Amino acid sequence: MTMKEQINKDFIQARKNKETLKIDVLRIIKSHFDAYKIDNGRDMDETEEINYLLKEQKQTEEAISFAEEAKRADLIEENQEKLKIISAYLPQMMTKEEIHTYLSEKGISEMAMKDAMKISMSELDGKADKKVISQVVRELLGK
Repeated sequence: MTMKEQINKDFIQARKNKETLKIDVLRIIKSHFDAYKIDNGRDMDETEEINYLLKEQKQTEEAISFAEEAKRADLIEENQEKLKIISAYLPQMMTKEEIHTYLSEKGISEMAMKDAMKISMSELDGKADKKVISQVVRELLGK
């Protein structure tokens, strides 16, 4: 079952269970997927779906930080629940050690920074946090 199919199924179930926050979060995700299809004439591939959810996850984490600064417990709780819903659809990201091993096997340490970043980002897109990938590439290149 694709991620889009799973989200549609969970959206229907959430409506039956009257889970308003989950309905709202899944509706936003579904509408983005549908808008992408209309704009591009095709469904998102798995990597594009993951990257969109990672973007939503990051925005929600930022919202939690702002709510903490404002001492708004209600917003903190709501955004933490939203984060749990989004995270449920994301695959387990690679650890720093796994990224290091993978890139070492690819011979990244022998490349120029530009080439190393290009290859690393394209091959690990949607499988690992981009910030961690960048950090590991810099370590391997000694920069």
